Amino acid sequence: MVTLEQVDQLRKRTNCSYEEAKALLERHNGDVLEAIVEFEKGKQNKSFSNYNGCCDNQEWKKRGGEFWQKFKELIQKGFENKVIIEDKNGVILNMSVNILLLLIIFIPYITLPALLLVLILGYKLSVKKVEGKEYNISSMVREAADRFSGRCQQQPQASQPAQAPNVPAEMPKDDYNEMTIE
Repeated sequence: MVTLEQVDQLRKRTNCSYEEAKALLERHNGDVLEAIVEFEKGKQNKSFSNYNGCCDNQEWKKRGGEFWQKFKELIQKGFENKVIIEDKNGVILNMSVNILLLLIIFIPYITLPALLLVLILGYKLSVKKVEGKEYNISSMVREAADRFSGRCQQQPQASQPAQAPNVPAEMPKDDYNEMTIE
């Protein structure tokens, strides 16, 4: 049988809770020395834990390894994917996404206005993925501007007057050098 004196003695030497002290002493039939030895062995086997004690050192290493693996994959994808700026004559700029992000982070007062100017001047700005899929940012911005200005919601009316003969017909639109901001 475990006495209160034994529990107090174990708690004083190990700084454990009453519940832990009682369980340790019951496992060792009241032998305080054996309970202290088991407590210290358990303390050595328990490694670094967070504030609620749920994660041991092995778990932290595993999570840290997973984080760095995903971080490496993200960096690799950033170097593989390209930001391309084009005009009618061809490619003006072709750089990795990571380089553009670094430019935006370290010199945003130059990079962001330059990107805005590229969009305003109507150059084609796109992000090309490794798999060949291309995201045309210029057309996305144009569509957003059209929605914002309400042009997408207007329906053509049936009773529009015919165009005057001296007004040229509307030219077909392409993705290059054309952007209207109203």
